Amino acid sequence: MIIRKTECQVTCCFLLAVILIFAGQLNAQETSFRENAVQIGTTQGADRFFPDSVSVSTENLTRFAFLVRKGTNAHVIVDGQTGPPYDGISKGTPIIHPSGERYAYIAHKEGQMRVVSDGTAQPWYDGIDRPVFSPDGKRLAYRAKEGEKQILVEDGEPVMAFDGIKGMPVFSPDSKHLAFMGVNGKKVSVVLDGKVILEGYKNAREITFSPDSAHLAVAVKQKKNWHVAKDGKISEKGFDFVQALTFSPDSRRFVYAAESDKELFLVENGATTKHYRTVGEPLFSPNAKRLAFPALLGEQWTVVLGGKAGPKFKKLASLHFSPDSQKFAYSAITKKDKGAVVINNSEVRTYDSTGGTVFSPNSEHLAYRIRDGEKWHVVKDGKPGPAFDGVRMPLFSPDSRTLAYPAVKSEKMHMVTNHEPGKQYSRVGIPWFSPDSEHMVHTAKKAGEWLLVVNGKECKKRFNGFLANFPIVFEDGACHALALRKTKGNIDFYRYEVQF
Repeated sequence: MIIRKTECQVTCCFLLAVILIFAGQLNAQETSFRENAVQIGTTQGADRFFPDSVSVSTENLTRFAFLVRKGTNAHVIVDGQTGPPYDGISKGTPIIHPSGERYAYIAHKEGQMRVVSDGTAQPWYDGIDRPVFSPDGKRLAYRAKEGEKQILVEDGEPVMAFDGIKGMPVFSPDSKHLAFMGVNGKKVSVVLDGKVILEGYKNAREITFSPDSAHLAVAVKQKKNWHVAKDGKISEKGFDFVQALTFSPDSRRFVYAAESDKELFLVENGATTKHYRTVGEPLFSPNAKRLAFPALLGEQWTVVLGGKAGPKFKKLASLHFSPDSQKFAYSAITKKDKGAVVINNSEVRTYDSTGGTVFSPNSEHLAYRIRDGEKWHVVKDGKPGPAFDGVRMPLFSPDSRTLAYPAVKSEKMHMVTNHEPGKQYSRVGIPWFSPDSEHMVHTAKKAGEWLLVVNGKECKKRFNGFLANFPIVFEDGACHALALRKTKGNIDFYRYEVQF
């Protein structure tokens, strides 16, 4: 992501969607898996179903919610149970914590709004922003409007009121701390755990907790300059702008991007890097010892790794360290519009076009997509696989022994495993590996119906589709997916289990 020089307002994004997922299979054979499909919801009796409202507990697929309208009333259906009628439900809700332990949505009635969480209705307000769960799911916070004031609310209880609340509340990774920015008049304050820790600033932005939750950083504006406040201590030097506040994975290092005299650079412990026209998001290696960032030199981009600039390109994308932190790779576009893959910020491999780079979990392998003429290949460790009309992003198994990716050839799709194409299907989706790497599962479309393929073998049950953007989950010798069937204008949703 390229860092912009202009200040941004924090907004809510609502990106859930329900579509038929494209899927496929390897060397399919008939087999006898133990399969069970349990209905977890239906649109029967509804006048309208809202596909974008579907929410699922992604860790286990045990909780499922969506929005329907019956006559003039809107209802949220959770785990097959229809909630009370309201005039409307806010876009982007319901939301379910990944664990499935909690859910929430915003309900509207007669011009008022309330949060309904886990079946319990919270107080009415004049307006409510999208609720935020803590990482552990035990806390729920949101900003609400009451008269001329805005209030930070946690689990139905008001925390503190201001003339306005800037941005969204932020929980620490360990869920123990909650921070937000309040505005009174023209002054901004930073609140941590219900106490004002910084106040009287012209502006503030980008609340950032360290991964270990022990540190808090925020950008604040004094007079004409921006400073960084870390653990309550304000940096002495000010800049025209600061952004991209970033802690290392071990929480010991802290860097941010700053702007001065229309040039950008990174700052760490008061020391600055070389100045550039602009810079991109800083990226630490997993062991926190190495730092990389994109930088614009003149009209060309380079990656600065360990303080040294690499080769120059027209565009950059997809910077990655290997899990062991020893290797580094990214994709780029050359001045002549060729695709390139750069390894360790020095070796450049040029192709007609390239995709993003992927390291194996054991860091021993590197894979990426390339186009050579009209054909696409997946390259593993420098060696291209077979040619296809198109390939999707390759994925490694957890044990790094298997590389799999969907591919298109002659308008048919199939799963490719370690460069060996499987049986063709109408559609093929991404592979999902079990944590022990013993099983690979994906969806496939065959003769107009959808099915699961487990270890290259077809399951028997057929559906009209699977829910996109949601995972296939492995648990206790089985996998779980979310499927749907259409019957007489209705949609029935199923939690589909296949035991190996």
